[in-house]
Amino acid sequence: MKKILLSLGLLTVCGLTLAACSDNSNSADSKKADSTATSKKKSEDVYFKDDTLKIDMATLKILSTEVLPADESLFREKPQLAITYEVTNDSQEPISASTVWIACMGLTQEAQDTINKLNVGMTPQDEKFTEYTEHQLDDIKPGGTAKAIISYDLDDTETPVILKANQGMAGKELGEKTINLK
Repeated sequence: MKKILLSLGLLTVCGLTLAACSDNSNSADSKKADSTATSKKKSEDVYFKDDTLKIDMATLKILSTEVLPADESLFREKPQLAITYEVTNDSQEPISASTVWIACMGLTQEAQDTINKLNVGMTPQDEKFTEYTEHQLDDIKPGGTAKAIISYDLDDTETPVILKANQGMAGKELGEKTINLK
């Protein structure tokens, strides 16, 4: 019985493939137009503007930025730029907020002769950030939203930080935001 169902399924797929490949000179033009429209729509579906990053698998919204002073009692050796954000899972698979951030966001700060890539710092232990730390490493269910926080060590608390958003680690640059530290 399974072989019969498998054979029928295979025949159906073959028949649909042959129908799709029929000799229709307009179909190539229409496929090209569809492809261009799909490509344009897809590029409009991914963006970074107004503190919101939209990629295929998630939507990330920056909620706040704050410079935290060095504080050894909170395991903070240097001043840090703390960024709170929330991620909504737009895919069909679980995903973590921190994975979306790390894959899509890069921060730099200009020095006299170089553009320094900022290093991720210790997660802020301040009690006021509890709602952001409790689920930041958990997987977000499809359609769900979770808040998170990330911090970056600062050597300079005066010079603005440039946040660049990409469509994934090696993806297209989607935009940038200047974060003034004063």
